Amino acid sequence: MFVRLQLAEKITMNLLLLIMASIWVIPLVYLVMYSLEGGNWANYEAVLSLDLFPRFLLNSFIVSTSVVLLLLMAVSLAAFGFSKLKFPGDSSVFAICLIGLMIPPVAMLVPLFQTIKAFHWMNTYLSLIGPEVAMSIPFSLLIARNSFDEIPNELLEAAEIDGSNAWGRFVHVILPLAVPVLTTIGILAFLNSWNQYLFPLVFINKETMLTVTMAPKFFIKEYTSDYHKVFAALVLITIPIVILYIFGQKYMQRGLTSGAIK
Repeated sequence: MFVRLQLAEKITMNLLLLIMASIWVIPLVYLVMYSLEGGNWANYEAVLSLDLFPRFLLNSFIVSTSVVLLLLMAVSLAAFGFSKLKFPGDSSVFAICLIGLMIPPVAMLVPLFQTIKAFHWMNTYLSLIGPEVAMSIPFSLLIARNSFDEIPNELLEAAEIDGSNAWGRFVHVILPLAVPVLTTIGILAFLNSWNQYLFPLVFINKETMLTVTMAPKFFIKEYTSDYHKVFAALVLITIPIVILYIFGQKYMQRGLTSGAIK
């Protein structure tokens, strides 16, 4: 049951939120200010004039988009199966799928490297797409299954009476109602993939296949480093995901809270 907050409680809560927001905003402000020192906009021009920078952007876009599409296909089908198509041992299989939440990506780095090398995926998009999709499935499946559980079974039963098969119920009933949670999963997957630094660092050693997160290292030399240009590169890398979050914020709020109330 919800209660009305008193004025003092509202002020206290707003102050706490302001403090929490400052913890995140202040470093960003410092990032932008430091990127403008020692040359102002010339630092950004130097980054944009980097010959491989457009290629880095293209690689990141290809990888992130592929991760989103593959993840949404896998997670939506799996969540539908676990939520609406009951089968023997479904709870045990679902629990096994969630084990990935307990394993940090760094702990999987050596096995992943051996697997990528065995598949001859080094210096390819697959070396970045495959591990990212695999690492994103457990959490995405958890929130998608919880959201699908909220969809009334009566809707599926009505569609079945009308002659719809399992695939028809998934496409015409589940997917339209699951847009908020699937949008949330897609945005989070895109952000994580766009910001991924570890996988390109380990699996890619060909410059033309690097992603945009590798751009700052071109301004870090063995004996000298131009950190103003490094910070400018970081700001440019951040712009696309900030824009994506601004336009997808309302879907993320609905998607993350779906399944929270039974």
